[in-house]
Order: sequence, then C-alpha cells, then structure tokens
Amino acid sequence: MKKLLVLLLLCFFASCGEKEKSPEELALEKLSGETGITYTLGTTGYVKRNQVDETKFYPNLNLKLQGTSKTYTVSGADDLFDASGNWEFVGTNFDKIRLTGSKPAAQGDISFTKNGQDLILVFSVPTPPGGRVAALTGSYEIKLTGN
Repeated sequence: MKKLLVLLLLCFFASCGEKEKSPEELALEKLSGETGITYTLGTTGYVKRNQVDETKFYPNLNLKLQGTSKTYTVSGADDLFDASGNWEFVGTNFDKIRLTGSKPAAQGDISFTKNGQDLILVFSVPTPPGGRVAALTGSYEIKLTGN
C-alpha cells in the first residue's frame, strides 16, 4: 500500500510540474523552433508571382524566424522584404503572420503552411495608392526549406 501511495504521489507531482502548451506556443515552436529556424530556397524552393515562377530573381533568398523574440531577418529579397524586423501572429488560428517594416511583404497578412521542413508563404502585394502599377504587384507563393 505504501508503494502504491508513493507511486501515486510521484505521478501527481510529475504531472503538476509540466505545463500544457498553449496553441500559440505550439505554433511558435512549429514555425521557429526553440532557437530560430532559417528557411532557404534550397533545391526544391520557389518564388511565384501570379503563378509565374520568378525564382531566378531571388537565388539567395533566406528568412530566419526567431520565436522567443518574434524577430526576423531576410536576405536575397530586398525588393519584397525588409532586412529585419518583428513579426506577430494574426488571428487566433495561428496560420498567418504579419511583418513589421515598409517593404511590400510587410504591408499585409502572410498565410503560411508548414509541412515537415518546408514552409510555404502566401501573400499579396496590392497596387500602390494612386493607381500606379508597381512591378511587384500580385499574388505571391514562396516555398522555403528550414534547416
């Protein structure tokens, strides 16, 4: 009986010590890991604008997401992304992020899908105010691989 009581107490204290993670914590972990994840084009990545492959314009694209500080750095896509800034989840489904900054990708919500190491970002760059047509206007789909 003593052994059973000791075992029950150990199980109780072990389970009390572990806090269940919130949906946001789980999404953070998935998207940016514990120490951050760098996503690159690699051999299977792509950049599409209006379903047209534009990968050749972004050969060195990489994106690093830090979860604990919710910061990001980007290189190889100066026309779309700011070099660095902060990011946040949008909504309660934790399937969209928003970047700070002034570049086109920072001006709206970015939907993302994470499958294994692959990250797919989907966002739109609207026509600038005044009706001028910009070279970057359109719908983007970017596939990167984390390492």
